[in-house]
Amino acid sequence: MKPKHAGLLALLASGAAASQQEIARAMRVTPSLVVGLADHLEELGAIGRERDPGDRRRQILTLTAHGRELLALCAAEASAVDEELTAGLDEEFRARLRETLAVLTARAGLPG
Repeated sequence: MKPKHAGLLALLASGAAASQQEIARAMRVTPSLVVGLADHLEELGAIGRERDPGDRRRQILTLTAHGRELLALCAAEASAVDEELTAGLDEEFRARLRETLAVLTARAGLPG
């Protein structure tokens, strides 16, 4: 899995987006990229696809139990990398860094 796969799983888990079009807008990528990411995640059993009953042209993506497990593994790996990158920094500096990154993320319109 790549970071964009984890991002798609995180979006589904947050409830911020469900359709492939909504996900593309939220991730700021082309819809065709979302289709490719979703294809791969569906092959892994991490997501399911359903037609939107209100608009048969739309595909609604849902997170499976396996997808939640994969997302938890990704979060654990990300935490380990964060620990490694910030080793040697005191807690006050780490807190300021997290705050700064949260502001930059919000300004960029990315999910936090």
